Amino acid sequence: MAALDFSLSLLSFVLGDLAFHRVFTKGTSLPEDAALLGAIAGLITVPGIFVTRGYSALQGVYRSRYALKFVLPWAFAFFVIGWIAFLTQTTQAASRGTVTSAFIIGFLLALPTRSAALAYFKHQVSRSALATRRAILMVEETHSDVSQIVTSLKRSGIDIRAQLPFDGSGDENDILSNVKDVVDRCRSILAHENCEAIYLFIPWSDNNKYRLIRSALSKVPVQVYLFPDRHIDEILRGACIETAWGAGYQVQRTPLSLIDRALKRVLDVAAASTALLLLSPLMAAVAVLIKLDSTGPVIFKQNRRGFSGRQFKILKFRSMTVCENGDTVQQARRGDLRITRVGAFIRKTSIDELPQLWNVVRGEMSLVGPRPHALAHDDFYSQLIASYASRHHVKPGLTGWAQVNGLRGETPEVSDMEARVTKDLWYIDNWSILLDLRIILRTVFCVLSDKRAY
Repeated sequence: MAALDFSLSLLSFVLGDLAFHRVFTKGTSLPEDAALLGAIAGLITVPGIFVTRGYSALQGVYRSRYALKFVLPWAFAFFVIGWIAFLTQTTQAASRGTVTSAFIIGFLLALPTRSAALAYFKHQVSRSALATRRAILMVEETHSDVSQIVTSLKRSGIDIRAQLPFDGSGDENDILSNVKDVVDRCRSILAHENCEAIYLFIPWSDNNKYRLIRSALSKVPVQVYLFPDRHIDEILRGACIETAWGAGYQVQRTPLSLIDRALKRVLDVAAASTALLLLSPLMAAVAVLIKLDSTGPVIFKQNRRGFSGRQFKILKFRSMTVCENGDTVQQARRGDLRITRVGAFIRKTSIDELPQLWNVVRGEMSLVGPRPHALAHDDFYSQLIASYASRHHVKPGLTGWAQVNGLRGETPEVSDMEARVTKDLWYIDNWSILLDLRIILRTVFCVLSDKRAY
């Protein structure tokens, strides 16, 4: 795969040079210079993919993720090339048109080519025609996931040459006797098979059993890898810090890193400010209609909880004859008599939510996130749904993953709110700037067709 990526880099620059000079400018191409730049880009891109573990078997499980691992190192390579060219004033070696064309061609070539190459690689692995490692599997007889373990290891390019189940029950002498029998079988297999390691699957909670097995396996001259059970595996996947006491593993993190929050904030401010400017005539017209239709303020303010549970006042165009903001807040229902004539229209089209763009600019909300609820509803559902408060780990949003999946409006049953919370937590765990853009785009279509808005 590394050789393929390097070849793609060379090909992209050569094709970019030919495309730009012979198709667009009708000038003289310089394929030698383009190939040199392609080699430099490849020497930057391939190590970049290595550093981000883009060639690991775990990434290969997901074809789309594997293909996209090329994108950031590829973009970084062009940044480095451009910076070097600027510092050394050697931009004559290849025109900006060639470099731009090469970047686009490389991107377009890499995604389908890497995806196809990975599919072929996975096919070869699945039929055991290609294996990067050979190993012996030792697992307790009571382990319920043996077939799943073997399948997963094969998908990672590991050829299991032998499976050695052992009985881990009984007292210390029984376990030791069983393990010694398995170790003798290991020696016999290693005498005829070229295996590189033993993969050991036992519960980590039984320290005595681990000590006995490790002592017995110390007589076998191959590497031994101890795989964690599901609970320990979840812990070890967290970030690790080294201290004088020992290693500590992160079991909970902030949903978004500092860089993630900065990117999200840039999108929020840019998009919300632009929307406020473009929609100001519409908002002014709606304000006039509300004032003419019924008595009361144009803007309805209600206390809500934001990031980390901090309270703020959410802004909405008033759509009802009441402005509830206390211990009891009744959700809007279909045919609700409290909704005004103008209110029915602006609620149906979600225009009543537009003042929240100002909440976004002020930093109290984000364009995308879990929708904030009235304080009375927060207090009620937090007692019934254990994970409800986790929604406050990010800023609330003007729209959200739950809303674009049809989970908006009234929640007459607790199960309705549980479904919404599940979607909100999925969003928090899987956030990306592309996901935010996707939700914003889907929101536009939902507003035009959603029948749950009333």
